[in-house]
Amino acid sequence: MATQEAYVSDMPVEVKPRRMNFPFKRTEKRLFFDNNVLKSAFWAALSSTFPAGEKEFIDSVRLYKDQVKDPKLQEQIQGFIGQEGQHSGQHMQFNRQLCDLGFDAVRLEKHLEKDIKKYLKVRDNKTRLAMTVGMEHITAIMADHALNNPEVFDGMDDTIRQLLLWHAVEEVEHKAVAFDVYMTCEGDREFLHKAMKLELRLFTFRISMYILKLLWWSKTMPRWRDIKGFYRMLFGEIGVVRLTRSMYRDYFRSDFHPWDHQNQELVDMWKEKFYRAEFDRASDEFKKQA
Repeated sequence: MATQEAYVSDMPVEVKPRRMNFPFKRTEKRLFFDNNVLKSAFWAALSSTFPAGEKEFIDSVRLYKDQVKDPKLQEQIQGFIGQEGQHSGQHMQFNRQLCDLGFDAVRLEKHLEKDIKKYLKVRDNKTRLAMTVGMEHITAIMADHALNNPEVFDGMDDTIRQLLLWHAVEEVEHKAVAFDVYMTCEGDREFLHKAMKLELRLFTFRISMYILKLLWWSKTMPRWRDIKGFYRMLFGEIGVVRLTRSMYRDYFRSDFHPWDHQNQELVDMWKEKFYRAEFDRASDEFKKQA
């Protein structure tokens, strides 16, 4: 088993939650992304998984918290829990607004909650944490892509765009926490790789099914322009699938660490270009409006 000191990474950013509050009621169009039903349903499907999914991320890391002796990693765990809790709360609000607009993301939330309860009956702690590490890598890759290519959100409702960019920057900040906890307490890379292969299949299947459910429930058929736009979002010149393949492959290296992908400059870029003080409960601008 790995020693405690071996996997406490020197993280180049602080893991500290921001107490954001986005005005989701301003989102008035069901097709909030480029008037494209598939692109909108994709992000609605993703959002529906965050409340229950991020609760499980928190819980799986907490299972090991008392085994971690390094004070720095303990501090990072607290930051991770705080950030994921904030993400869950904001996406719950977004999902309720989506439901009002005709995309029943709340129904999908409940579906995933039930699936996770069943999953917990047959999964041990090691598997739970390994699956969390895999999913954190997936979200960190998507976050890196979004922040490096913010034009992928052109045509998206501004409130939702701000939500996703904030979520992305905090995924970058805490991308190594679950990994470091796992390597500190378990240290089994082969098992981590097996869990990731399963995670990729499950994630792709679930999001695909959730998109189909949203379309079915809303009685919406995609147009040809919707299909072309959705394909470009995934596989086009700056498509998320096309540009992130190498980052997925890196995960399976025997010496991989999430901060091998040095992208801490994206945090400063977000602060300079995209941060909106009127959505931050800790800012004076937010307090003036309250």
